[in-house]
Amino acid sequence: MSVLLPLYVYPWPGAWDPLYWAANTNPHLNFSVILNPCSGPCLNSTPEDTYITEMPKLKDWPNIRTLGYVATNYTNKPLDTVLAEIQTYANWTSILNNTKMAVDGIFFDETPGAYDWKAHDFLKAAADEVRRQPRLGQQVVVHNPGAIPFIPWNYLDIANITVVFENTWTQWIDSTHYNDIKVLPANSNLTKNNFALMLHSVPSIPDDLLGWTAKAMKNMTGWNFVSSVGVAGEYWHSFSSVFGSWVSSYAAA
Repeated sequence: MSVLLPLYVYPWPGAWDPLYWAANTNPHLNFSVILNPCSGPCLNSTPEDTYITEMPKLKDWPNIRTLGYVATNYTNKPLDTVLAEIQTYANWTSILNNTKMAVDGIFFDETPGAYDWKAHDFLKAAADEVRRQPRLGQQVVVHNPGAIPFIPWNYLDIANITVVFENTWTQWIDSTHYNDIKVLPANSNLTKNNFALMLHSVPSIPDDLLGWTAKAMKNMTGWNFVSSVGVAGEYWHSFSSVFGSWVSSYAAA
């Protein structure tokens, strides 16, 4: 069981404590944490001192691995810029002389959903750059189109993990979306560990329904996260009111 956690929370003192609590309380639960200090890696520089202070603490937990955030603007961003951002993450350990600043792969946001061979070449080149960088730890490649991929034309052959749904809880339980995600591993000849769900705008629901949500997500995909925040652009910028309860339910599912 694994959590894909977009840690877009500025690391003021104590701000990341809910994550440390979750990792410590659930040592059998693995967390892949997406770091995003400057809507990317702060190109041509290092992160702010607050990140340099806080990021190494993540390595104190064996069940936390870190991913660097890189947006592709649906492959409209210059490829050279994307490659430079990947290289910047890889260089952090040497520039800062601290192996605990290493990330274990890249989370590519804003990847396209509809297939295009030029986009495939772009994403393949970006993934190849991740996998040739020894200082990127596990060299994990995550794509976030936030949409269910079309079978057979897609980008699933490139990524280790693909976020196949980033939308509201209400949209997720819609029968069409719910059933399409449920059968995706079988239809794609992949395992559920190749897929992720990120649900936001979770309404005020009873604990037993939140527990059902955690179990249903775990049965669908190998990587998951939820937020009760419903403000566009702010979904992943805080530990929402359901974080602790959802993590506990997810770990117990």
